[in-house]
Amino acid sequence: MEKLTDINGFSGVISIDRQGRWWYEGNQIIHPEVLALFRRSLVHESDGGYFIDYRGKRAPVEVAVCPFFITDVEASLDDAGGLRQVVLVLDDGSRETLAPAKLSLDGEGVLRTRVKDDRFCARFLPGAHFRLAEFLRPGAGEDSYELVIGGRKYRLTTAAD
Repeated sequence: MEKLTDINGFSGVISIDRQGRWWYEGNQIIHPEVLALFRRSLVHESDGGYFIDYRGKRAPVEVAVCPFFITDVEASLDDAGGLRQVVLVLDDGSRETLAPAKLSLDGEGVLRTRVKDDRFCARFLPGAHFRLAEFLRPGAGEDSYELVIGGRKYRLTTAAD
């Protein structure tokens, strides 16, 4: 596990757990401004690693699953009751329209997608997962699902953890 050494001369481990909670040296980070700064400054390296890049200084971040989490889903229906659009509410307070082709299931059967201009994965927290799962239908194969948005079918893929 890498230690934080570049920012302000202190060392330690920053991590994001499977439920989207941020930690530093075993203590949960709960200060809203610190969390906002860390989320804004998060970078995903081409080798798969994550780090906080703040004013030219870097601190590694250990990510258990995904660095962002979907906390809520806002579904828009058409006149026939079909799904027209899905807006995702992320744990940083931002909202993004779901790109249905990016929706997948992880190895634990939890929904995930790509966010922030396709730079990061985001895992659905239980409430958001079940709200969107209401719109899933069985697909052609075993353990296969699809989502219909705007009359178009999107087959869910299985993402590797």
